[in-house]
Amino acid sequence: MSPPLNVHQFAYDQPEFGEAYTTHRIRALSEEGGVMGSMLWSRHGIRNIGTTPGMERRGVATQMWEEGHRLAEQHARIPKPKHSADRTAMGDAWARSVGGRLPKQVKNKGTLGERRPA
Repeated sequence: MSPPLNVHQFAYDQPEFGEAYTTHRIRALSEEGGVMGSMLWSRHGIRNIGTTPGMERRGVATQMWEEGHRLAEQHARIPKPKHSADRTAMGDAWARSVGGRLPKQVKNKGTLGERRPA
């Protein structure tokens, strides 16, 4: 496992996807301004979380999870991120590592974001 990385700053926004509920996004940025990862969530749970290639397993997703919770504590209009039932195997392992309520996992063969052998 590579050494942990510290995210330099977070960028928060509310991207519009034409849905009935508000979507929230955090992007983790390096000191140089490069995107290290992003987390997208709504009141229903995390919709997508991932890191850029080379940033996997270095604490970036966990720092975004913590930042999402910090924002929710400071702003009543922002829901706390919560785990989704639609998790990849890697996502499930990460969710278990950060804690929180884990809804029963939905087993989808085609879940986006997980690397699969070609």
